Amino acid sequence: MDEKSEPLKATTNGEDKPQSGFKYLLKVFQYADSRTRAMYAVAFVGAIVSGAAMPLMTIVFGSFTTQFSDFSAGTLSPDAFKREVNSLVLYFIYLFVGRFVITYCANVLVTISAIRMTKALRRAFLASILRKEIWYFDLQNSGSIATQVTTNGNKVTQGTGDKLLNAVTALATFFGAFIVALAVQWKLALITLSCVPLIFVFIAAALSLDAVIESKVTQTLSRGAVVAQESISSITTIQAFWAQGRMANKYEDHLSSAHKQAKNKSPAYGLMFSA
Repeated sequence: MDEKSEPLKATTNGEDKPQSGFKYLLKVFQYADSRTRAMYAVAFVGAIVSGAAMPLMTIVFGSFTTQFSDFSAGTLSPDAFKREVNSLVLYFIYLFVGRFVITYCANVLVTISAIRMTKALRRAFLASILRKEIWYFDLQNSGSIATQVTTNGNKVTQGTGDKLLNAVTALATFFGAFIVALAVQWKLALITLSCVPLIFVFIAAALSLDAVIESKVTQTLSRGAVVAQESISSITTIQAFWAQGRMANKYEDHLSSAHKQAKNKSPAYGLMFSA
């Protein structure tokens, strides 16, 4: 439990800065048991197959275009044209059905795996919290524990669930598309490849800015949750001194601050989608 509790230090210590990075994503998988890892492996294989199947549809579509061009030029008889088109339509149907089934199964497996792993992570988080000294719970700048475990737990579930699966699928589609493009038309593929590094730079910059803003929004919402938690626990005192309006305004200030910080995500998303 001590080794698994190490990634929780940044979350449970209010004085430390939030730590992030790919190595911390890998540490999250320490909470996955053998069954969860097996489901992840099957889901990733399905995601790779599903992503690689997408570029194959362009080959079928290209064959469609060739058949229509030959028929328009008169080099293909109507019977042969109908036979070839029917065959290509069947290829489309087979690819669609196969990709749909594989993608659905992969999403189910990765969602279940993420929930199981997050459940183990929350148990370790609770165990780490219960080992804290009593003075820790008097620190208001550490954020609401309930907010932290709920918000961060949901982020872990999303990041290790469908978002991770979508990333694997997108990578498989990316590499599969270039393999198909190089095999079919390598000159045009090399011209297109020259734009890829610039796209990666824009997307990486946008995602980095989004992560920083999201961390600030979470901290602001946590401070607002502390105000709400302390107000509810001391409701009789607040009622006796007629401080309801003051506490409500204080909570509203935190929500407004979080809303203003979240608005800064718009340029990042604009940069990412424009790339």
